[in-house]
Amino acid sequence: MSKQYNKLIKRRRRAAYLSRRKKALSESTPKKVAVQDKPARKVSKSVPKRPSSKEEPSSVAAEVKASEKATAADVLGPDTAANDSAQQEEATQATEA
Repeated sequence: MSKQYNKLIKRRRRAAYLSRRKKALSESTPKKVAVQDKPARKVSKSVPKRPSSKEEPSSVAAEVKASEKATAADVLGPDTAANDSAQQEEATQATEA
């Protein structure tokens, strides 16, 4: 039992030392002068958050979404193989007529 009692004494001494040290620190530091205390912030009651209304995107963003995607013909130009076959058909029709 003596070992446990020694621990108890040690704990009490430590607590007393810490309280003395804390008191000395608080006395040595100058108190701050409060410059116009701000009023306490009101705490609202817990209310479930409303879903935020989604704003319509800007006109530029709307145009980008609404615009059609570019096709291969738009990017690369007309297909040359399709033109060749069309010209051959025209040539055959011209010789037949």
